[in-house]
Amino acid sequence: MQPLGLTIKDNEAYLNGHKITDLAKEYKTPLYVMDETTIKNAITTYQENMKSDKYRFDLIYASKAFLTLEFVKYIDALQLHIDAVSLGDLYVIQKSGMSLNKVVFHGNNKSNEEIEFAIKNNIGYLVIDNMNELEKVITISNKLQKAVTCLIRVNPGIDAHTHKYIQTALFTSKFGESIYDKPRIDEMLKLVKSSKYVNLCGFHAHIGSQIHETAAFQLEVEKMIDFQNEINQEYKLHLQTLNLGGGFGIKYEKDERNLSIEEMSSSLKKYIEEKLVDSNSEINHIMIEPGRSIVGRAGITLYTCSYIKQTFGKKNYVFIDGGMTDNIRPALYGATYECDIANKMNAPKEILVDVAGKCCESGDIIRKDVLIPNVESGDIMLVYATGAYNYSMFSNYNNMLKPAVILVGSNVKVISRRETLEDLCKLF
Repeated sequence: MQPLGLTIKDNEAYLNGHKITDLAKEYKTPLYVMDETTIKNAITTYQENMKSDKYRFDLIYASKAFLTLEFVKYIDALQLHIDAVSLGDLYVIQKSGMSLNKVVFHGNNKSNEEIEFAIKNNIGYLVIDNMNELEKVITISNKLQKAVTCLIRVNPGIDAHTHKYIQTALFTSKFGESIYDKPRIDEMLKLVKSSKYVNLCGFHAHIGSQIHETAAFQLEVEKMIDFQNEINQEYKLHLQTLNLGGGFGIKYEKDERNLSIEEMSSSLKKYIEEKLVDSNSEINHIMIEPGRSIVGRAGITLYTCSYIKQTFGKKNYVFIDGGMTDNIRPALYGATYECDIANKMNAPKEILVDVAGKCCESGDIIRKDVLIPNVESGDIMLVYATGAYNYSMFSNYNNMLKPAVILVGSNVKVISRRETLEDLCKLF
């Protein structure tokens, strides 16, 4: 839950030696803060634990969790690949200097413009979501007379135990074609075989997000390897790449059950290796796509507290200078977060409050019913595990300004500047 670089000294929170309240003072609040120690640890753990002599392994960062130009440069230097789901993603990645041949391009409704841009710029893998999209890819690749390496997204029908909004492999999901829809799969493979420029190398699946159990991933591995083996045998193909997606959960609450990256990746690797060997599979290239588990724990958000308000109904609120615009997940998913007062880390927590944002919405609550120390105006609140799907889901509702993002290691680097009032008006 807490970032690895967090320490406490004399009642104050520090991140990699930098006092949190000093960061808030220098870079203002609300402020997204990313811990370099946690990010590097997560990446290294995946890279070391998933490495195998049974297959080639690629770690694909799921960019929807958190994406800025500077962060793409950062993960590129750490030898990661990356995924994208829109023309905007592709442009940001390209603008950063990362080659698009390191990109896996997803999306259930890619436009002609997006497909053409991807093919023209030598996309690494274009993931075809459905039959209609395959026809579009064939048409555009024929027009460009340019080859494109593809995966087909399939739906293995796995009920991962997570929030319904982030389940992606049910039979009713909008993503991919069902592995049990044999006529549709047959039709797609025949089209691929007749295509001059579409080079199919394997399949992709993603069963959901914020998953805490190995059983769901083991079932995915079993179903997907069996499915790809059967396809290779029946159609006399040699598809060697399997992308298993991501979805590895993180801990948001102190008492939440969660497997570490080390436990999850070690278990996954062992099961993949055993299944590949036991089934005598041709698959020799495995991809996974973690996002939240790389950046989620690394992030904290800093807010300046105003005061505690007690209502006539005896409800206590502590007001902060951000809210649902910089963290929509509590309102959208009912997500919960832990928080502390950065300058009162060891103070007794005696006041029960709701942490309320400043948007004109009753639902703008970052955390309900949490015990905190007595808050004074100017105290700095830190909210944990905000590195994923906070910055990336920011909105300008109520014309709130987008916070800055800083990456904190031994040094501090601004990787996204704070939005200004002029920025706010530039499209009007």
